[in-house]
Amino acid sequence: MKLPDGLQRVECPEPARAEHVEGVEGLVWIYMFLMCNGMLYVGQSHDVAKRVRRHADGSGSRQAKQLKEFVLVYVEGPKAPDAAVKRERQLKKWSRAKKMALLRGDFETLKSLSKSRET
Repeated sequence: MKLPDGLQRVECPEPARAEHVEGVEGLVWIYMFLMCNGMLYVGQSHDVAKRVRRHADGSGSRQAKQLKEFVLVYVEGPKAPDAAVKRERQLKKWSRAKKMALLRGDFETLKSLSKSRET
């Protein structure tokens, strides 16, 4: 799957390599997938590695089940559950342009998009 300019492929973490995104007692991670159709999928999980495996086997979400191919491109956290829900909702409301600026680490553009209210 070809990624947009400025993004790097992040392989889906395997249990032995996912120590930085495994479950942390009582805390939640926010993640973003780039789906094969170009859609950005935002979710949250106590254990990102486990959630990636569920998406990969088709039991994670309707989108992942239908599209099957996706790349983990962003992980944020861990956060308290209420803060994670709030952040997930915030990211889901963002435009594609804002999400792509976040993924590229282009905080100047992100700030500009936020000021212009082109969400």
